[in-house]
Amino acid sequence: MKKYGIAVIALASLLVALGIFPNAPGTPPSLSGTAPGPAWGAVNVPAAMLWAGPGPKRDFDSLILGAETDPAAWTAGMDTEMRLWLVGKTETQALFGERLVILDRQGDWLQVAAVSQQTRQNKLGYPGWLPAAQVSLDPAYLADQLSLPEVVVSVPKTGLYRDPGLGETFREISYQTRLPLLGEDGRAFRVRLPDGGTGYIDRGHVKKAGELSFSAAGLVEQARQFTGLRYLWAGTSAYGFDCSGFTMRVYQSQGLTIPRDADEQAQEGIPVDRENLRPGDLVFFASQSGVGQIHHVGIYSGGGMIVHAPNSRSAVREDPVDQGVYGEEYWGARRYRP
Repeated sequence: MKKYGIAVIALASLLVALGIFPNAPGTPPSLSGTAPGPAWGAVNVPAAMLWAGPGPKRDFDSLILGAETDPAAWTAGMDTEMRLWLVGKTETQALFGERLVILDRQGDWLQVAAVSQQTRQNKLGYPGWLPAAQVSLDPAYLADQLSLPEVVVSVPKTGLYRDPGLGETFREISYQTRLPLLGEDGRAFRVRLPDGGTGYIDRGHVKKAGELSFSAAGLVEQARQFTGLRYLWAGTSAYGFDCSGFTMRVYQSQGLTIPRDADEQAQEGIPVDRENLRPGDLVFFASQSGVGQIHHVGIYSGGGMIVHAPNSRSAVREDPVDQGVYGEEYWGARRYRP
């Protein structure tokens, strides 16, 4: 996982030198509005939505548009129609601490690329817009993120604490949040926070990133823990997933990075015949009875079943792969680990 950061730094430096960043000549965008500033940042809220464009949203979205957000209340307060409104308006979701390349600024909004989310849309990472107030520019965090080992949240949600005794949480963070590891204190890990401060996290709720390894059974177990969680267009967190955000994060739990979107996930890995499916394989579905555009992906869980996040009207669930619309629109499968 460290290799992507080094590669992106080199690429970004080249873009700056060539004057390709928006506020050229030869400088990254100004974040202060007066002088060149850093081209790097990190998410400083539990889960930031990356929008298709800057500017005003619904009044209801004030829950997730400030420097302090409440994604749990935001998702709990949306009915199906409110969730459907997000289609085409949101691009992806970036987690607390997730590294960003800053591409542009319009007023109080930043255009960024989420480095760890692979896409053909932008070689730097998955692009979108978010409020500038949700981005930390702290150099200590950004340096530690590239030089220190990381811990990764392995449960749906956990708390950050101010003390190693794990007294009272001051922030909730999501599944697959990664933070630089500063030390070990009894039952807690001490971690660097995006604002440059330190916090503590329950050792039982995280794994060391360097110790992650692939297990088909483990992958399916990770997927099943989200059964019943409502679908969220563009979601990649325990506050809600879309279909490919779900598969991307679950694969990250096994130490594997796959593309963010389903159609790109389908172009990688090893093709698998339908009769040879094994737990952990990704199964894809397409329009026009399976020969058109890929629009859905799920995780094969064995016994002819998939775990998946179907659509805005439903929740993560386990379904037969050969029944109903899934049987009619089966496209193929991919295996990412022999």
